[in-house]
Amino acid sequence: MNHHATPDLKNGLERFQRFRSGQTNERVFEHPTCHPAYPTGFCPCDRPWPATLWFYIKSALLLTALKLPFNALKIALLRWSGARVGRHVFISADVWIDPAFPELLTIEDEVMLGVGAKISMHFFNRDHFRSGRVLLRKGALIGSCTLIGPGVEIGEGAVVAAGAVVVRDVPAGRTVIGNPAQLLPLEDSQTMEPTHG
Repeated sequence: MNHHATPDLKNGLERFQRFRSGQTNERVFEHPTCHPAYPTGFCPCDRPWPATLWFYIKSALLLTALKLPFNALKIALLRWSGARVGRHVFISADVWIDPAFPELLTIEDEVMLGVGAKISMHFFNRDHFRSGRVLLRKGALIGSCTLIGPGVEIGEGAVVAAGAVVVRDVPAGRTVIGNPAQLLPLEDSQTMEPTHG
């Protein structure tokens, strides 16, 4: 057996394509893979060189824009990359949004992302690939230097406090803090002012 090959790659890639195009109701996609030091089939860098080059060019444009203070440019490039971005969204400087699968990101109206916030739509470990839709509901506030993992939904009006690492959904109107993120008691969630940029 070749230990450097992703198991049942053809089936996995077909399932992943359906997932990425929204043909399934799943919020998370998972598939076993070989070690990511070898071609897994799921990374955009595993494609033929012209497609890989185009991926790196698009990624460089998006990631450069996200570091800058020009909000309209960031939103335009996110939409161009396939993300769904609502109205009156504010993205602070030095934000990182996973450039590999931006079509899995939805940011609803009036969301704010603080300085240095990070949103990931995929990850690899030694023998496993996971990708997930990230949904930031209307009016959510994402504090500075936070990390939101794949498959997470931040509820309407929820607050992710500065530095939080979020790997589970956050209910509407609630506040999470810490690593891993924990819900504040309801009375504290309603009074806390988040740190943001």
